[in-house]
Amino acid sequence: MKVLLATDGSPDSLAAAVFVGELAHTIPVDLTLVTISFEPKESSIQPWIPEWSAKEKELAQKTLKATADQVGDACHSLVMLHESGDFVPKILKLARTLNADLIVLGAKGHSMLHRLLLGSVSDSVATHANCSVLVVRTSKTKDKPTKNVAIGYDDSIPSKQAVAEFMKQQWPIETQVNLISVAQLPFHNVSQMYDFVVPKLDDKQIEHVKLAADRALSQITTRHPNTKAIVEQAFHIGEALVKIAEENSADLLIVGDHGHGMLDELLLGSTTKYVLRHAHTSVWISRSRPDQTVK
Repeated sequence: MKVLLATDGSPDSLAAAVFVGELAHTIPVDLTLVTISFEPKESSIQPWIPEWSAKEKELAQKTLKATADQVGDACHSLVMLHESGDFVPKILKLARTLNADLIVLGAKGHSMLHRLLLGSVSDSVATHANCSVLVVRTSKTKDKPTKNVAIGYDDSIPSKQAVAEFMKQQWPIETQVNLISVAQLPFHNVSQMYDFVVPKLDDKQIEHVKLAADRALSQITTRHPNTKAIVEQAFHIGEALVKIAEENSADLLIVGDHGHGMLDELLLGSTTKYVLRHAHTSVWISRSRPDQTVK
């Protein structure tokens, strides 16, 4: 598995490195570790630039070493790179060049100014990458291995990809897995605007969701017997996934890039983006590369 880990030495970046080291104990990982420095405009003639650049290079080497130490020696191969320029374009371009299977980065970095001006680096990378993206939060990963995984499942191709990618990683057999399926209720603002009773889902609609979840459950339990399916009715799929994952103390929440529910996406923001921004745990966004097919 080709993994690109972007780091700036922040706590979340170091937690991401620990996660990669854990992952490398389950499957062979070829890791490229990169840190990216801000690059002044080429036309700038400020006298402080040479000294500042030298200090940036020194800091970059320290950041790479500290991150590599957190990864450990489990990776099949390790390459360390220091780049300069705009963070998001550099990460995305490098991922494409490497043909990466997975980009890993922390949910929050040191660069507050960059986030205020351009938005979250992790959010931008997760939105525009052409491969899977893992965004790690320290609150659920520090000083302990991943033992509890939640997977959002709606029987769509992306959610099937999420299950397949989870199975591919060969997590320890004792890993607790919660397969979460949400039967979406009709959009609730309609009833608020027109003051009529929202029709409930009938038994056949609920049973359809349960049957789809059971099919995925039977696949996962072949390797992870500590797996259960959770089916819940909710207006907002992303909100339900975040709530259920937190209630079940998930260390990691895996979701496909897209799901069902175009109305939900148009009016409330995509389920994937909602989960990424509101989950209290690390989030793995499973996405097929253009050269991959999922049936």
